[in-house]
Amino acid sequence: MSLPVREAFIAALTRRAERHQGAAREVLEAKLAALAGKGTAGEPSLPAPASPQAARGALGQLADGLAARHVDSEQLTDEVGAAAAPRELATLRQFRATWSRLSAEQRVRQTMAQVPAQAGPLNSHHLVHRALATMQEVSPAYLQRFVTHVEALLWIERQQASVSLAAGRLDKPRKGGKR
Repeated sequence: MSLPVREAFIAALTRRAERHQGAAREVLEAKLAALAGKGTAGEPSLPAPASPQAARGALGQLADGLAARHVDSEQLTDEVGAAAAPRELATLRQFRATWSRLSAEQRVRQTMAQVPAQAGPLNSHHLVHRALATMQEVSPAYLQRFVTHVEALLWIERQQASVSLAAGRLDKPRKGGKR
């Protein structure tokens, strides 16, 4: 390898090593050390490249420190979360999946029951039923997630209505018939 090409190769390998961490970085640094130690008879041996940490400025070192703290805090959170949350039983997962599937199927049947016999093509009940039936055919898993979200929204709406009713915020008709 000629000297300018070799220097360019070593410089590129050094830049690549700076972007990696862990085992990949060690492999690249070993290659750099081997290249720096090899010099042909006509070529002088190049000095080993400086460590990437020494080449980084104050801002780079600050970024490295923040990244290390972030990784440490994620590991701590994972360890605490794993200890606090017991593993979910496989039977419970199966039950939850079956319940979700049955709930979605029940909702599709309920929409069919609400469709008038002579519903036109733009009837809202008819459109909702067609949309749910198509979802069930195309992607049953998507339908299950969709129904779960809709049920959650309905629950929130009912809770809000009951709180409003209890607080007396609903408009009451006046005796004079005026609102």
